[in-house]
Amino acid sequence: MNEAEKLLRTVFRFGAAEEWDAIATIDRSRADSWAHIHPDARYSLFGPSGTKEMLVGRDAFLDFVARCAAAISERSDEIVAIHGIDEQCALVQARAYRRSRATGEDIRYEWAMLYRVEDGRITYGADMLDADAQAFWGRALG
Repeated sequence: MNEAEKLLRTVFRFGAAEEWDAIATIDRSRADSWAHIHPDARYSLFGPSGTKEMLVGRDAFLDFVARCAAAISERSDEIVAIHGIDEQCALVQARAYRRSRATGEDIRYEWAMLYRVEDGRITYGADMLDADAQAFWGRALG
């Protein structure tokens, strides 16, 4: 198991009895909650803009997560697998459920995200969503 896979298994509590729910557990008052993300981390993610967004920095990522949380009224994620790729990279596979707060539309889809980990922190993440999921996020704000 590489460094990235070890960190992501801990972050996502993969293999633990409890379900991971990042949007519901954001607590900016607890800096240690996000210590696993490098302050200058870069992310390439789909969200409420309906397009792929390039985020630079942990704060930009946390703002993105807050925007996503505001756009949806219900959500769940089931982490299916975490695969180490090389010394610094791992792929997370999951099943998702989302309901738009604005429209009530709901969707179930699978997502994958590639992460790079350096010196015990996430330095890069890029998600992969199918066309239906991308379109849902484009309509999530109504």
